[in-house]
Amino acid sequence: MKCKIGIIIMAALLFVSATGCSSTATVTSTSGTPVSSLTTTAVPQITSTITTSNNSNSSSNSTNGLSLSLSLDSTTYQPGQEVSITVDEVNSLPEINNVLVSNNRPYSGLQAAPCDYISPFGIAVFQGNYNASNFSSGTPLTLYDPHVARLCPTNYPVISYSFQPSLDWAQVIENPANAFNNSQQMKYQLTINGYWPDDNFSSNSQLTNFAPGVYTVVAGDEWGALVVVHFTVTS
Repeated sequence: MKCKIGIIIMAALLFVSATGCSSTATVTSTSGTPVSSLTTTAVPQITSTITTSNNSNSSSNSTNGLSLSLSLDSTTYQPGQEVSITVDEVNSLPEINNVLVSNNRPYSGLQAAPCDYISPFGIAVFQGNYNASNFSSGTPLTLYDPHVARLCPTNYPVISYSFQPSLDWAQVIENPANAFNNSQQMKYQLTINGYWPDDNFSSNSQLTNFAPGVYTVVAGDEWGALVVVHFTVTS
């Protein structure tokens, strides 16, 4: 009986040595909530943003639990046809997510609206076919009428966002503490059919329809997420 037990133990040790062992790594969000478990021989590297895209939409997931998405209502338009651009910031965590502003937008020319200082993201449109690594070499088109005088509300610095679980709604926390802290949807839609030429914004400059060609739409947020999509205007 002792001989049989010794043979069984030796066989088990030989089997383990031949097959090897694997380790389990658990990826955890900044809030401490496990996101997923991976069985691998090494701990995977976690990047700050992961960008995916397919034609008319693109999304980027950050390690702070937020997901920035950018989408168009089409990929091909006729001259003069309206282009609908939607950008959305969603809390991907199933719990309240308090995120401090980092002032880390990937491009300074990103803007959501002429008077908007609440949204944690912005967009820009470029004439030409650019990607995430070279779009900044282009010149963003002017999307809002520069001749319109706008009375913007008092600008209190935003210091953080408190996102609701699995939603794009967030309470905007401003400084000073007694400033009006409001809750709103972190989603913006812009519908345009052209741009304002950069001619020193003379009084006789007019809205110009998008000319035939390829255009690049870029969106980025306060935490460095960047997403890119393209559309084409046919002749």
